[in-house]
Amino acid sequence: MACEKVKAWLSQAGVDFIAHNVETDLAAYDALLALGMRTVPLTVIDGRLVIGFRPEALAEALSARRAPSDPGTP
Repeated sequence: MACEKVKAWLSQAGVDFIAHNVETDLAAYDALLALGMRTVPLTVIDGRLVIGFRPEALAEALSARRAPSDPGTP
């Protein structure tokens, strides 16, 4: 149920995403374990992990991704 909520939220926000089903895709399950996780949904946005359906955390991660970088940073 939470997986569907995340997908719906991302779609509504106009975010392109790739969904993986760890129940049917062994490579996806192995990737989940490689991240040290065992729970879904797990959303990865530019290396940032959002566990579960947490709209505020998803929005924050997307905002950080879209924020222009500091011109003073090399």
